Amino acid sequence: MYGISAYDLYLCQTKLDDQKAYMLSQSYVNDLGEVKSLLDCSMSANFSPKYYSEIANRVNVLSSFSIDLAQVPVFLTITLNGCFRKALAGDYSTFKAVDRKYLPEQIKYKVKNDMPLNISDLVIILNHQWRLFFRRFSSKFKNLSYSYIRCFEPHKKDGVPHIHALFYIPAYAIDFMKQAFKDIFNAPQNLKTDAITAEQERNGELNGFQTSINNPSGYVMKYIQKTFINLNTTQSLDDLSAWYVKHKVRRFLSSRTKVPLWVYRKINFISSMQDLYHLNDAINDEGAIMEWDKQSDYIYLDLPARKERLIYDNGKLEHYICDRLIHSYDKAKPAKYKSSPYRLDDKLPKSQDITARIIDKEVNRLFKHVDRFFGLSQKPVSEMKDYELVNYYQSLGGDVNPQHLAYVENIMLDRNLDNFTRYHDKHDLNNPDTQSFIDRYLICEEF
Repeated sequence: MYGISAYDLYLCQTKLDDQKAYMLSQSYVNDLGEVKSLLDCSMSANFSPKYYSEIANRVNVLSSFSIDLAQVPVFLTITLNGCFRKALAGDYSTFKAVDRKYLPEQIKYKVKNDMPLNISDLVIILNHQWRLFFRRFSSKFKNLSYSYIRCFEPHKKDGVPHIHALFYIPAYAIDFMKQAFKDIFNAPQNLKTDAITAEQERNGELNGFQTSINNPSGYVMKYIQKTFINLNTTQSLDDLSAWYVKHKVRRFLSSRTKVPLWVYRKINFISSMQDLYHLNDAINDEGAIMEWDKQSDYIYLDLPARKERLIYDNGKLEHYICDRLIHSYDKAKPAKYKSSPYRLDDKLPKSQDITARIIDKEVNRLFKHVDRFFGLSQKPVSEMKDYELVNYYQSLGGDVNPQHLAYVENIMLDRNLDNFTRYHDKHDLNNPDTQSFIDRYLICEEF
């Protein structure tokens, strides 16, 4: 089935078994003294049951936001013309000009030289035509709010691929999308009406372009679910799952959510951060501060409606609820109790160790407040991140040095954080009437 031979199935299974064996051989001890392997961290569709759960979460998020944004679903089924099946044997005798129109350059070269195509080439063609379709649609509606989900499915007999896709768009954009669909995905099977109801046909729908499907998210999940094996009952690939491995085809693709997936994966081990919908919806809260930077591995979430705050900076994570530290992690520090084998037996650390850590935490918290009281920062003001700068500015008392206050407000103005400042013009730091910040710093040092 799906054009997969017994030998193909053997090669794919061997490949995955070797990958799994390697990941199991690479282990480490975490801060809790638990032994973990790379397999425990994997989010591969072939190894991790968590991946399918994440997909279901993402599909539900896009579906929920489509309701919030009054978007309508459009379900697409995209197939290639039958002449491409003959192209697998190098036969291009039935190709027409319209079949050659939307082909990538590397495929045009093969067609021109009568070289046979393969399944991976057909996947390349569909991806290329999808990009053309997507660009045409998005260039027409540049500021349009939309989302999509798509997956590949092979034909049972020979493995020739087609696409199932679900778009959520405003109703006024449907006609333009339909015209772009008919132009680019012009295979007769896409444009026929023999596989839909008479009512759908009266609505102007096509086999490949349907707008009246009940439960569209469940409909697309049906196709996605078919591509996964149940890892709780078997570790062996079937012909369908082997098709994706052999031809290196992604099972599932979707548009981006407001909160990037890499941010969600960093923090979704925290129970209150596992709901991707509410995490994305928090951006609509005017009082929330949410910022991230993948290059510097930095995340900051301040959600006042939930009384929750999360700070992740280059491997160090702190999670607060009602200003109480709930989670703390720092990958830069050596794992606690890593050299103590009794931790691997799930035994707790000694009570004096726990007491010492509590005392250290309270001492650090006390000195932190002392620094704030005297207006001293733990790092130069110019090197603070936005949220640190805002917190530091708000902690400054009424007796703060005027020159230092002016310096802080100037930096905030440079970063467009002037909503938090008292003035809208930059200060003259050379004003001789301002008190010297150095004098105040020396007084604090003497204290």
